Amino acid sequence: MELTFSVTHTTKVSFAESFSGFVSSLGQDCCFVIDRSLESLAELLPDGRVFYIDGEKEKDLNHVESCLEWLIDLNTGRKTMLVAVGGGATTDFAAFTASVYKRGMRLVLVPTTLLSAVDSAIGGKTAVNFVAKNTVGTFYPAEEVVIVRDFFKTLSEQQIASGKAEIIKLALIKGGRLAEMVFNAEDLLSEEAIELAILGKYDVVSADFTDTLEKRIVLNWGHTFGHAIELYYALSHGLAVAAGMVLSQEWAEIAGAKEVFPAKELEKLLQKHGVKNDLQKYKTEEKWRKFIMLDKKRNLDTISMVYLKKTGVPGIIYRNSNDILRDLEELR
Repeated sequence: MELTFSVTHTTKVSFAESFSGFVSSLGQDCCFVIDRSLESLAELLPDGRVFYIDGEKEKDLNHVESCLEWLIDLNTGRKTMLVAVGGGATTDFAAFTASVYKRGMRLVLVPTTLLSAVDSAIGGKTAVNFVAKNTVGTFYPAEEVVIVRDFFKTLSEQQIASGKAEIIKLALIKGGRLAEMVFNAEDLLSEEAIELAILGKYDVVSADFTDTLEKRIVLNWGHTFGHAIELYYALSHGLAVAAGMVLSQEWAEIAGAKEVFPAKELEKLLQKHGVKNDLQKYKTEEKWRKFIMLDKKRNLDTISMVYLKKTGVPGIIYRNSNDILRDLEELR
């Protein structure tokens, strides 16, 4: 007996000038999950239909349970629209909650950071933290992602750098016009750059939606080291991954890769766009490295290490996790 299930996922991506304009376009049957730092937006939203989450601190199963109870108390159904407003932690949390509530409710994401707009809001992955970062999750694309330009005007330099790091990662993995913009030091906050980054990620994700064919894994360039650095130093995700990208290039040379995009050139590119890291600290300090063992791409004792061969050509090295730790000793 053979059973074939085919599910088509479509996400509309649109731009809006203001959040108030976006809210006014919504119907009545909707509720909101909002980052606590954005409580000032409450005056634009219906009373009693807002659930607040304190970013990464509350992106866990306990708060998912609280959110589910809240949705039940509101008597919401599968056709109710859950609108998530915030950075990657908020959109991850809301998307996971939407995916498990009554086996899936309507979902719209409004990313408020550059990083979440080009990364976590695109691709359909949802997650909450359990023991380690993003260990519990589902695949559940939003029906719409709305990028509100006004939010980007309030971002700090660090938040902008974090988002630019993700755009640079996508550019170098995919090549093409976005890579030209990176090498030519063009504006990565432009609508063109953001659209190209989103399309670049979509192109990878659409070929491997459930992350089982080792096509989507190239998006994890910099993540094995980056997630460990992020966990230990409480660094922003984008900056941590940027550091992980450079370290991965240096590590790939130690691991014997024949063709490797030069780490020094990558570091200069990142710096050109305002993405800076204390790389020497990560090379000399050891305590963050224990978190490498929690890498979600680890299969038994082997980790799939993504690196960049050249612009537009990523590579993968399969390496024993203990060997990776030993290799890192050579980076000192």
